[in-house]
This record gives sequence, structure tokens and C-alpha cells, in this order.
Amino acid sequence: MKSLQVRLYVGLGAALTLLMLSLWWLSTTGVNQIGEQMMLSRMEHDGEALLASLQKDESGEWSLKAAHVGHIYQRVFSGHYYLIEVEGQQLRSRSLWDYSLNILTPLQYHQSGPDNQDLLLWYADFQLNEQSVKIWVAEDITALQNSLNYFSQLFAFACLLMLGGILLLQRWVVKRSFLSLQPVINELEALSEGDLSSLSTEVPQEVKPLVEEVNRLLHLLAQRLQRSRNAMGNLAHSLKHPLNLLVQLAEQKAAGSHLKQELSQHTQQIQQLMERELKRARLAGSGLPGQHFEVGDELPTLVELLKRIYQKKALEIHYEIDCCCEYTADRNDMLELLGNLLDNACKWAQQQVVCKISCQQGMVMTIEDDGEGCDSALLSRLTERGVRIDESVQGSGLGLAIVNDIIELYQGEINFQQSALGGLQVTVLLP
Repeated sequence: MKSLQVRLYVGLGAALTLLMLSLWWLSTTGVNQIGEQMMLSRMEHDGEALLASLQKDESGEWSLKAAHVGHIYQRVFSGHYYLIEVEGQQLRSRSLWDYSLNILTPLQYHQSGPDNQDLLLWYADFQLNEQSVKIWVAEDITALQNSLNYFSQLFAFACLLMLGGILLLQRWVVKRSFLSLQPVINELEALSEGDLSSLSTEVPQEVKPLVEEVNRLLHLLAQRLQRSRNAMGNLAHSLKHPLNLLVQLAEQKAAGSHLKQELSQHTQQIQQLMERELKRARLAGSGLPGQHFEVGDELPTLVELLKRIYQKKALEIHYEIDCCCEYTADRNDMLELLGNLLDNACKWAQQQVVCKISCQQGMVMTIEDDGEGCDSALLSRLTERGVRIDESVQGSGLGLAIVNDIIELYQGEINFQQSALGGLQVTVLLP
């Protein structure tokens, strides 16, 4: 069952059906109890009146004062009956005729009576002149049961009508609620056709997190596309000069040792540029767009990769991570940021690189090395695109520029200073 509408219909329908059944049961049970309690109250009054009318004549026989006994007890099978036991003598209502009641001692109970009447019996034990008087009063409740059954059927029919009406109403409400999602569907179609760059957040509260997550992924993809274009432009710009030189050299007729040396030099430069881009791809790793950055899982893998890349230098790369350090950011962005900073540190380090990461009101990265460091006058130019402090070291001068682009996207900041290890210390603050 993948349809949300069907799920809502079934769930609400089941809940409403259960509610109506409970309401019907409570109502019919309550009305039955009220009806019986009213009858028992009247029968108790009749029993007390019968007790008050008891008298004993000179011969020791017990009887009832005729004026105190209602006429209803005189008519045969009238539906109103009594039975009195006192000193082994039984006094029966004339309405019983020759029918015998099953005299039991519960305070109230049901039994079958004459003419298949459904009798409700009331029983009490009194003391009169130090004599035990037991009184049973019975009343036919067939008419009451018929009325209650009619009420139960009528109420059940009313519940069915209400249930049908409410189900139709909730079906209309659900359909109307889902119509509010139509603008989102239209915007998705416009997005696929390139007419929109993001979805509107003016949507129902339940769908808003989904729309915001889609917009976040769209923003990340747009950023990644822009960085890919910048990377291709950087690569093309870097290759342009050595390729022009190769073309000029190829046009020369003489092919002496000097020409071969220049061809070899420029070919190696192109190869280095290619290796740099491949290394960037390895540092970023694989993963789906939008994956969050798990510091504790990603940093050890990145450190092992850099150790293999710089295995000739036999570097010691130490790292410290705060416990429970979590940061909500794109995985590939953070890997490219951290990878470029560590790669730059490994490139200049002599023996040791230290990386510390903490997550307090954001994320703080501190990377330092024991290299020669950098002159304080040049620290402010490190993030400029294409700037290389030492031309003798392989590179294109784009690593820290790429780092600066990512930091700007996350509205962070980067600081450079001399490290206590002797080299450069880079501190990145991401909010």
C-alpha cells in the first residue's frame, strides 16, 4: 500500500468505525442499566409497601391489608407479582395464579415467567416484630426490552449514517489537503525543464523538510558544478602555456639536445598537472551528493591515503578528534577542504604533520607542519589563485585558493600563522 491517500482513508475509516461501535455499545448498555435501575427502584418501593401492609390476625395467620395492595397484583398474569415468606407461611399475589416463582436470594436477577414473560426479580429480607420476612417482587420487562431493542437498532442506524457522512467528509478533506501539493509537483516539472533553480518553501509544514532538503541538494550540486567548471578552467589555463611552448618547439626545424630537454620539461609539467587533478579526485573519494561529513570515519582514511602518496618522505601524521564530533556539511566539500590543507602540509613538512579537529559551535580545523614556514609578508597572499611561494616545489598554486572558495561557501574563515613546530599553522573556522 504505497498511496498515502489510501492509507489515510483506511486508517481514519477504521478509527471512526471503532469509535462508532464503542459509542453504540456504551449508549445501549447505559440505557439498559438506567431502565433496570428505575424498575428496581419502583419494585423496592412496592416491597416496602407490602411489608407495611402485613398484619397478623387472632388465629396467628399472616395476611395483607387489601386496601394497601395495588389492583395490578390482583389481575392474572398482569406482569406484576410478589411472594412473601414469614414464619413458614407464603403469601402469593393473585396475579401469579398457579405459577410458581423460582425463589432465589440474590438481590436482583432474571428468570422466565408465565406466558414466556421476561421477569426481573427483586429480593429483600426484613425484620418485623422479631420475625424474618422475605419478600420477592417480580415485574415483566418484555415491553422495556422491546423499547430498548428498538432504541438500539435506531441508534445503530444513526451511527451508520454518521459514519458514512464523516467518511465522505474526511475523503473530501484528504483530497483537498493533497491538492496543496500540486504547486510542488508543478515546480518539480519546471525544475526539470530548467525554468527554476529551487523549490518554493511555501508548502504544508509536513512537506517543508523534504522541500528544504531538495533545495539543499540542488544548492550543493550547483556549487559542485561551479567548482568543476573552475577546476576545468584552472587546468586549461595551466596547460595553455606549456602547450604553446610545445607547439613553438615543434615548429622549429632543428631538434638538438636543447630542444629535447625543453620538450621533456614541458611534458613533465603537463604530467604534474594531470597528477594534481587525479590526486584531488582521490582525496575527495567516492560518495553520493549530499552525504554528511563523518569526521571520525573520514579523517583516518584520508591520513592513510596521504601517507601512501608521500611514502618517500616517511611522514608522521598525527590527528586528534573531539569525541562525538559531528558537523552537518557536504562530505565531498569537507574532504576536498581537509585534503588540500593536509596535502599542502605534507608537501612542505620535513617529518611531522599535526591535525586537530573540534566541534564546538561549528567546526575548528588546525593543521600545522614542521617545514620552513612562510614569511609573514606573504601569509595574506597564500589564498590567491595561482600564487606559488616556492617555484622549486611542484604544484599549481591553486590548492589554497580552492580551500578559500569552499570556506567562503560555508561562510567560514581561515587564518595563517607560524606553527610551534617551526612551519605553518592553518586554522579554519566553520560556523
